[in-house]
Amino acid sequence: MKPQAEMRAADFQKLLALALGDLTVRRTILENKEAQVNQELSSLEKDAELERLDQEITAIQADFDHYHQFVDPAFTFDAAEYYRGLS
Repeated sequence: MKPQAEMRAADFQKLLALALGDLTVRRTILENKEAQVNQELSSLEKDAELERLDQEITAIQADFDHYHQFVDPAFTFDAAEYYRGLS
């Protein structure tokens, strides 16, 4: 395993952008699931499932906030455009 010190700053920023994008998608999926649970389940099932989903969303948001602190605002990276350009 290579140490992080061997990673170029641009690679680190790209990694952060990808990780933050993934966390955003995961949070959105869980928020959508939360809305679905709110509509479908009975009261007891709903409360337990909503609590579980809320805990996951909170953990994801904490990771997002932590990693977002390292983002260089001058670095721009569009993952969709980047991967489209590779083909």
